[in-house]
Amino acid sequence: MCGRPGGERDNRARENRVASLGRAGLAVRMHIERADLADADTIRGCFEVFLAAQQVDEPEGPWFTERPFRGWLTVGWGGDPREVWVVPGPAEAPVAGWYRLELPDLENRDQAGLDLVVHPAQRRRGLGRALLRHAAARAAEHGRSALNGAARRGGDGEAFARSAGAEPGLVDVQRVMDVRAVSGERLAQLREAAEQAAAGYSLVSWTGQVPEEFLERAAALYAAMNDAPHDPHIAPAAWDAQRVRERVNGLRPHYGLRTYSVAAMKGDRATGELAAFTEVAVDPADPGWGHQMLTGVTRAHRGHRLGLLVKIAMAEWLRAAEPTLERIQTWNAESNRYMIAVNEALGYTILGQPATSWRLDVPTALGERALAGPSGVAGTR
Repeated sequence: MCGRPGGERDNRARENRVASLGRAGLAVRMHIERADLADADTIRGCFEVFLAAQQVDEPEGPWFTERPFRGWLTVGWGGDPREVWVVPGPAEAPVAGWYRLELPDLENRDQAGLDLVVHPAQRRRGLGRALLRHAAARAAEHGRSALNGAARRGGDGEAFARSAGAEPGLVDVQRVMDVRAVSGERLAQLREAAEQAAAGYSLVSWTGQVPEEFLERAAALYAAMNDAPHDPHIAPAAWDAQRVRERVNGLRPHYGLRTYSVAAMKGDRATGELAAFTEVAVDPADPGWGHQMLTGVTRAHRGHRLGLLVKIAMAEWLRAAEPTLERIQTWNAESNRYMIAVNEALGYTILGQPATSWRLDVPTALGERALAGPSGVAGTR
């Protein structure tokens, strides 16, 4: 869905020179240009900056590899239109910093998502401030009134968000499960207890895209995620079979990941209701890590330990299907007590500092306050 941004009124949408303030307050000129998302060298340059930033800001990992990064940059996780703008780097590096502006086209059309990344070697030179102001101008041109991003607590991203005048929101906590440390006996014990509470339900599983036979029923599973804690200004997504077809199945080939799904069903396979599910992705380029995607239980079927059941079944499946898998990482809102309890029962422990969502009004970002303070990296989750 990339390449669909609107609002290109003249050549300013393609290329800009932005005046900014240097560290010592001296005026400098900074070149910001629209990235060609069909150009492999540009994407690789953005990836190299992102990886360098992750290695500083996320030292415990896991880190993106190039194939899924390319998919995330160009089509995103949800398929919303986007545009990417870059600051060319010195001769030895094609990109010094960049931002990705995500422009929701179904819900939240008054807002924009912002991921802003500056190479660690180029920070505190005004790049972050110039990119932020440029992104705010682009958001305004698209009729957006707010920018949303996220940053780790205590890092450069948080300091940058605060200096720009952004307001903090939901706090997410990263956890990791050491697959090797959880015994098969422990999983069997947990599964037996969960199956007793889930009497009358059966499990189905698939790899890759959601099977056509489940598209309509799977929409309710994705919609169940709307009940998870979220920032109040974010409107919930409306899911139907077509959205699953386009914005789940249609996007997954871009990432190059092996995706596993387990669902709990009430009734027979042909007509039964999907009540819960969980999804994990494994990157073939880094198969030691599993990446938890979604876990949800529909409202009518809660209270039967289905979330625990599908996650146990997933862990058992991955042990056989991914023999080199060592860890699975996930994120939960710190207020999501149910899912945290499920994960802790499976042996998940906290990894790194929490991440906070940040919201910045576009008029504020365009004002002088956005130009004060250190530059860094914001929203690089």
